[in-house]
This record gives sequence, C-alpha cells and structure tokens, in this order.
Amino acid sequence: MPTPQTPPTHPAEPVTGQGDAGPATQPFRIDAASANTADSTSAADSTAPANAGTNYDAPLPSRRELRRREAAAAAGGTGVGAAAGTAAGEGRADAPPLRSEPTEAMPAWSQQHAQQQPQAYPPTGAQPTMVQPAYADTTGNAASPGAGYAAAGYAAAAAAPAAAGPGSPGGPGGPGGPNGPGGPGDGGSGGGRRKKQPVQRQPIGPIRGTIRTFGELCITAGLVLILFVVWQLWWTDLEANRDNEVLADQLTKDWANQDPNQLPDDPDEPVVAEPVEKNTAFGIFYIPRFGDDYYRTLAEGVDLEPVLNRMGVGRYPNSAMPGEVGNFSVAGHRVTYGKPFNQIAKLQPGDEIVVQTKDGFYTYTFRNFDIILPDAVEVLAPVPDQPDYKGKDRILTLTACNPMFSARERYIAYAELTEWRPAGEGPPDAIKDSKAYDKVSKSGGA
Repeated sequence: MPTPQTPPTHPAEPVTGQGDAGPATQPFRIDAASANTADSTSAADSTAPANAGTNYDAPLPSRRELRRREAAAAAGGTGVGAAAGTAAGEGRADAPPLRSEPTEAMPAWSQQHAQQQPQAYPPTGAQPTMVQPAYADTTGNAASPGAGYAAAGYAAAAAAPAAAGPGSPGGPGGPGGPNGPGGPGDGGSGGGRRKKQPVQRQPIGPIRGTIRTFGELCITAGLVLILFVVWQLWWTDLEANRDNEVLADQLTKDWANQDPNQLPDDPDEPVVAEPVEKNTAFGIFYIPRFGDDYYRTLAEGVDLEPVLNRMGVGRYPNSAMPGEVGNFSVAGHRVTYGKPFNQIAKLQPGDEIVVQTKDGFYTYTFRNFDIILPDAVEVLAPVPDQPDYKGKDRILTLTACNPMFSARERYIAYAELTEWRPAGEGPPDAIKDSKAYDKVSKSGGA
C-alpha cells in the first residue's frame, strides 16, 4: 500500500484558464516540483473558469503587487493568465492570483490596433522571434496562432467602420470614416480635396465705410493726377515737337518756290516783310545757346491754341516785324508743349539769336534780362519801359513764364539786331554748320 504524500506547506499557483475537462469544483494543492507545469498548463488552457484551483489560505497581495499584476496583464494582452505565468516564471509561486472576469472576444477595432503595437527587440546576439498572437473567435474557443493571423487582420479592417460608433476612429464622422477627416471629399489623410468653406465677411460700419470710400477716392485722384502730369510734361512735348518739324518743313518748301522781296538800295538795310495773317507761320528761330539742334517755328499771334501750344513761338500782333525799327516781341512756353524758351535763363550777354524768314537771316545779340509782373505791358513798347518814345533801334524781346512751373511772373530777355543776310547769301556763321540748320535745309530744300 503506497504511503500518502505530505502536501506542501506553500500554496500553489492557480489555474486561470479553462480546459477541455470542464471547470474545477474543488481546490487542490500541488507540490513545488509541479508548480511550473501547472502554470504553463493554466496559461494555455484559456477556457477554464477564473476561480479554478484557487488557494483561499494564501495571504492577500499588497496594492503594489496588484498594480504590478494589472500592468503585466494589460501589456501581455492575454488576460490574467499572463500575470500568473509571469509570477510563476519569477519563482513567486506563493502569490495568490487575481480574480479575473470571464474572457470575452476582443473587438475588431481593438484587434486591429493590437497588431500595430511595437514589439521590443531581443538582446544583442539573440535572433528576433516573431510571436503570432492567438485570436479568439466569437464562440470563445481559442484559435491556432498561425491559422487565424491574416484572416483576423483582414476581418478586423473590414469590420472596423461598421463596428465603430459615430465619431469614433473609422466610424461615420470619425477619423478615416465616410464623412470624417481623411474620408472621401476631405483633405486629410484620406487623400481627397478639402471643400473650401465660404468666408464670412464682417459687416462694415458707417465710419469704416466712409474712411474706405474716402481712401479709394484719394487713390483714384492720385492716379489721375499722375497721368495728367505725365501727359502735361512729356506727351505734350512730343506732340509739339512733331508739329514743329512738320511746320518748319512746310515753310522752307514754300520759301524755295517763291521769289524773295526786292533788296533795298542800301545792302545794310534789312528787308522788312509785310505782316501775315493770324495763326500763320512765317519764320524759324535758332538759338545756339539752347543746343546745336535747337530750332522752333515762328507764327503770328500769341494765343495758346494753336500758336503757343502747337506752333512754337508767337509774335505779338502790335509789335515790329523781324528787322523793323522798334520792338520785335515774341512769347513762348518755358515748360510743356515743346518748351521753346525752357533755357531762357541760360542766355549770356553776347549770345546770338538768329531768325530766318523767306527774305533772309536776322541776327540779334543778347544784352540783358529782367523779371516783371504779368501786367507790366510796357516792356512791349518800341522802347521798352518808355512808352512815350519811338526810338531808332531794332530790338528783340523774348518773354516767358517765371519761375519754372509757375506763371506768377515773366522772364524778359532783350537783344539787338547786329547782322542781316539776304537768303541768297546763305546763313550766318552762328548756324551754318549746326545740326538744326542742316536738318531744316535738307527737309525743305532751301
């Protein structure tokens, strides 16, 4: 008759899984030699009741031990059996097990994310081993580790949108769901284009509206002013210079086809032509001080249109004609419209001013200048500033606005006739080799 074995004095590890023989109804004790075997068997048999093989005589664990076991169970993902196996592997067979709840099937979404948990690398020198988790089916029976690995993953991914609730990851309205961020028509991780929301404009109050309107009007007025300045200072010069060239060419052609006036008995006596009709060109101005290519046409009258704005230099109707005794007075713009007298302030005593007509060339020599008010008309008298005297000199008076870009004063330049040359003798030396006379003579055939 065999001798009965004495039971060990330390409690054994409980079996936390379910086996094929059904749940255990009575507590039992095992020796220390079979403790590890019992632990491994209980971890594999996951269908056993949670209270099978529990030792009620063991002391209760501390809070720290309970937290450690809960953390181990959560990290292992296999329930309370993993914590029991860990305790058994460490040689703590006397620690009582935690009371576990009945095992349930893991949700599909949880299975999908459980597969994505990072796995720790093995120590140096050890080969990494792929551990395939076991997947439980809906009946609670454990499936083989390799058989249901891929199938469970695809099934979890397909069932995730349907199993997830509204607003949850993968569900309707949630991240990656049909109507959530990353879904169709969204610019998130799903790859669609995000629909732009209409921008709601804040209503503008009366003060801000008035300020905005005033600012827009100021900008518009500034642009108009800039365009006006460009037209006034640049475009008018282009048009006036073009008109001046055409008019000078026409004059020289007319002079070439007409016989000059009969010369007087005294060759030193200049020929004085009869006045022409108003707004009619009859001469050409050359001022070498203003440039080697400077020339402007001379017309009858001092009206802005068409004489001063288009024809160049205008003669005062009541003044003397070129070469006549008295005061030959002319006017011209200092800025804009070709600006024929733009450099009038640069004249120096001794500078020559040549006036060409069909009869010949009249050379005047500059003497002095004066600045007066616009109503000082006495400078146009036969003897400037002396209206009561008629005099015997042949004087040229140039008038222009002063200062630049203003008309509050007049700049006056006085010159006296010093040479007369008939047209047949050719131009004087002051302009004979100039670009201006060369251009006029070639264009008109003079």
